[in-house]
Amino acid sequence: MKLYRSATARRLAPFGEEIRQGLVGGQTLEQAQAEATRHCGLEIEDVSGRDLVPPGGDYLVMGDDLFVSRECLRRFLQAPLTGKGVWRLDMRRGPASDYCLTLQAVEYDQAQVNFDLYRVRGAEVPRGLDWQRLRSWLAERAQALVLDTGGEVESLTLSRPGPPRERLELPRSLCLAVQLGHWVHLLWLNHLLPWLRLQEHWQDHAGLSRAWRRRGRNPHRRAARLNVIGPGCDIHPTARVEGSLLGRGVKLGPFAYVRESILGDGVEVADHSKFTRCVVGEGCHTLNDSLFIACTFYPDSTLASFLLRNSVIGRRVFLTSGVMFWDEPIQGTVRVRHGASEVDTGRYLLGGCAGHECLLGTRAIFLPGRAVPNRTIIVMRPEEGVVKLPEQALPGQAHVYHQGRILPLAEVLPQYSPAELEP
Repeated sequence: MKLYRSATARRLAPFGEEIRQGLVGGQTLEQAQAEATRHCGLEIEDVSGRDLVPPGGDYLVMGDDLFVSRECLRRFLQAPLTGKGVWRLDMRRGPASDYCLTLQAVEYDQAQVNFDLYRVRGAEVPRGLDWQRLRSWLAERAQALVLDTGGEVESLTLSRPGPPRERLELPRSLCLAVQLGHWVHLLWLNHLLPWLRLQEHWQDHAGLSRAWRRRGRNPHRRAARLNVIGPGCDIHPTARVEGSLLGRGVKLGPFAYVRESILGDGVEVADHSKFTRCVVGEGCHTLNDSLFIACTFYPDSTLASFLLRNSVIGRRVFLTSGVMFWDEPIQGTVRVRHGASEVDTGRYLLGGCAGHECLLGTRAIFLPGRAVPNRTIIVMRPEEGVVKLPEQALPGQAHVYHQGRILPLAEVLPQYSPAELEP
């Protein structure tokens, strides 16, 4: 059976590239789609509406903006069908379907979410349609094929107390579908993929799973202690890895810590640096003492931050510790730009996004939900750094910063009496 993938012509801001190039789980969305279809025994082919197979065939159609896990695709294919017609992938509402639901270009109600994955069986599909018209034609005639995502929920304690900020319900399901259309979808989907990819790995190694079961241990329930380590990795004896997938040639320095993350080929984690629930593209490297939580990094970036959370960083970005993507609004939930308007995400924790090839220097603080355009360069104002110091300072004489220099207080502000010097 074939799966025909139609180009949607949608682009992902602020990167400006086709959505199929978005980074999901250490690979592009296009690669993830191809991998899921191959695993299910399908042949994938890129087409436009006029290139569909002749009427009477049995095939699948979807857009290039849909992420569908292999378990979800398998269940969709195995669902019983009767006669001819068109069937659509629908998912029952629950934690797994709702985690990335905000801003998705899908229809949904209180019971289920409708995704643009269709199975055509014997129906005559009109030729020469672009994706939008083809999608509309299929949606009007499709019967709902509803899947239950199942799985469990892991409840995480957030950094800021007080309901509803105090808990985050992280779904643990192998059955996922996300219609990508915004950088927040990359971020939220990648929150879920390290756990999912690890479970898929243990499914593919059933012999090892049976060995664990004979010892009374189930690797699916002990995933936080298991890892997939690629060839050529250099892991310092003091480094720690939990529930993560490391690609080829990954290097972990002294006291580095990687938990529930995916690290691509050649990633270097410097001394005392930490990744938690992150997806890191190949060729990235950190500077010492950096901390990243629930972030997504495109390949070939240099990363340094005392704390970066819930943010997406583009390809070949230089990120310094002087830049802060603030991920906690003072009140309410975070809003993001979507097209010409701002949309409420309903999230209490959401950082920002930096486009490709940005150079993010010092003294920049981005409010929650902001997206930085490609190739943005931020440098320090000359008066923000101390460039000149006094050759000598008299003991007990107060000094003050002024226009890039440290000068005697009496010279700059002769009438000012600072509180620090009050008796």
